[in-house]
Amino acid sequence: MPRTHISMGDAGITPRSVTRRDALRLFMGAGICATFFPAVARAETTQEKLDAAQMSFEDAQAELDRIGQETAEVAGRLSETQVQISELNAQIDQTQADIESKQDEIDERQAQIEEKQKRLGERMTSAYKSGTQGTLDLILSATTFDELTSSIFYLDKVSESEREMIDEVKTLKAELETSKAELEGQKTELEAQRADLEELQAQQQEELAETRAKQQEAQSLVDGLSAEVQELMQQRDEEILAAQRAAEEARRQEEERRRQEEELSQGGGSNWVGDTPTNGSGSLQAVLNAAYAVGSPGTGLCAAWVTDVFQYAGLGSFWGNADDMYYSWCHTATSQIQPGMIIAVNSSPASAAGLIYGHIGIYMGNGIVRHNVGFIQNMSLSSWVSYYSALATPLCGWLGGIVLS
Repeated sequence: MPRTHISMGDAGITPRSVTRRDALRLFMGAGICATFFPAVARAETTQEKLDAAQMSFEDAQAELDRIGQETAEVAGRLSETQVQISELNAQIDQTQADIESKQDEIDERQAQIEEKQKRLGERMTSAYKSGTQGTLDLILSATTFDELTSSIFYLDKVSESEREMIDEVKTLKAELETSKAELEGQKTELEAQRADLEELQAQQQEELAETRAKQQEAQSLVDGLSAEVQELMQQRDEEILAAQRAAEEARRQEEERRRQEEELSQGGGSNWVGDTPTNGSGSLQAVLNAAYAVGSPGTGLCAAWVTDVFQYAGLGSFWGNADDMYYSWCHTATSQIQPGMIIAVNSSPASAAGLIYGHIGIYMGNGIVRHNVGFIQNMSLSSWVSYYSALATPLCGWLGGIVLS
């Protein structure tokens, strides 16, 4: 868990990361609710600049999202137009195929008409050349009146049948030509619709190109503002931590002054001057006493509590998160732990912050570890090791390399 302690409750600020929510809680009322990025130039404090830049970043991000939605809508309309053009092309192709099929039928009917006209012409020519003798022979060859009437009727019907057949083919040909004309009219209409859609498609493609250009411009603005916000956040974090350390030091000095005044008023003496013990004797007891005297600085601030304990005991300040102290001072197996040692892991299963910053406590002796979990808790050494060894190997050591006795 993060160890950095601040005097404003559970803000959860560490040297590694200070969130915008943390900053707003610490500087409520100090920020400027800027609307546009130029407000950064008018701001005075880093926090005001950060608030203005963050607001501008959010506005730019919202505009980028809006343009992205606009781009998606234009692309969707363009896609619909493309589909409509494809469907019209298919209809035009089918209509053209129907026209060609009708033309084939018309050509076939025309050939039939020509063939029948040719046959009728040949018959008329033959009858003309044979004169009336052939017809007369057919009539005179009849032996009965019925045969005579049948021969005359037959001659009329042959001519009539030929004419009817030619007229029927001509009628069908005319119908086919009408159908073909209708198809050609449909094709012309479809081609006009396609031309309109192709014009619309060109407009939509131009609109899409414009929105994409705006999207790229907005993205560049967002990227620039994001870098500006990150730079201001880093600067703000450094200022907060510097103020925090100054306030912490002032608080420690005030507590030390009061403690010395109390000891002087009670006729007692001090084993140390300032932050450094005058000798090793008594420093262990001072840490153990401080571990019971110092309260919890808040949830997630296990390392801050350890720092407070050692400051209260007059052993100095040791800044860092639990994992920092783990890497710097914990090099001994827990089987060799001694009272006054810190015990830590560099990754804890207890919380999301613990996964990153680990957890730390102080070994009080007699199998007891005292640590901050939002409140100060005693836990058996075996239970502490069992629970916090889930992700890392617990190690122990002397904080600051100071061997307590």
